[in-house]
Amino acid sequence: MTAPVDIARPPSSPAVDPFAEGLPRPVVLRLLAGPGRFSKADYALYCQTVHWEIVRGETLQVHGRFCVLCDSPAAQVHHRPSGYRNLFREDPRLHLIPLCRTCHRRFHRR
Repeated sequence: MTAPVDIARPPSSPAVDPFAEGLPRPVVLRLLAGPGRFSKADYALYCQTVHWEIVRGETLQVHGRFCVLCDSPAAQVHHRPSGYRNLFREDPRLHLIPLCRTCHRRFHRR
């Protein structure tokens, strides 16, 4: 007699947001590993996920739709350094801020 299979128990793997579906598993694992482990191409794929669209919208709701540096309309959402360590687990209040394109460019040039 064989042991019953527990179909409610998922296979062992790191917890991944269901909105990461569609991303190749190696990309997801690199993104979860944190900065220095993923490429710009991996991050570009991440920015196309449903998860990112939801978190981006939540960030604009929490902080408002204006750049936190110059008060211009915010066109982009920026990951604070801690945010890159928390991809798929971002907290809009802690890891993300709205920026205009100009301030976002300046921020990354520092």
